[in-house]
Amino acid sequence: MAILEALNWRYAVREFSDTQLSEETVAELVEAARLSPSAYGLQPYKLLVVKSPEVKNELLPYAMGQTKVRDCSHLFILTVNTTIDADFIEQHFAHVERERGLEVGALAGFTQHVKDVMLSMSAEQLQQWAENQVHIALGNLLTTAALKQVDACPMAGFENQGFDEVLGLAELGLRSAVICALGERAETDVSSAERKVRLPVNDFSLEI
Repeated sequence: MAILEALNWRYAVREFSDTQLSEETVAELVEAARLSPSAYGLQPYKLLVVKSPEVKNELLPYAMGQTKVRDCSHLFILTVNTTIDADFIEQHFAHVERERGLEVGALAGFTQHVKDVMLSMSAEQLQQWAENQVHIALGNLLTTAALKQVDACPMAGFENQGFDEVLGLAELGLRSAVICALGERAETDVSSAERKVRLPVNDFSLEI
């Protein structure tokens, strides 16, 4: 399926069938999110993949009545790191050095530059920055899902604290930011037949 055809095909699914995604498909979607760009390559987020019906049922009370959290094949939960500090930045660039076969300390100058930029922010600004990065990964995930004709519904409307408690995220140094239900649309989902509505291109795109 061509990219624009896929993007026209996708919509925010309201009702999922009981079809389960294959492990291969899920792995590809995970990889699409993993390969997403982030500022300085820092990836201040982690992806949780929830397949367990029991866990999805535990999360349902905190999903604001959105039963697709329970009924989808897989629920992807994009979380952000609660601590973004000098150690986090240093560990990242040490990993880059190892992966690229560089000498230890080869990226010390750039590492210091990144620390100077990032650590000049307040804790609140760093968390907002991390959430901005995670939404880039969400965009990649949704596009890849559309190309593979996997139905998806991204959601920011859920009780973060409840999700975090059920999943034990605080102990992992994480907090939930956005979730995405994935699977196959149900035949009874009337939303699938509705016309996609977006701004006309002349109102959306301005040329300067």
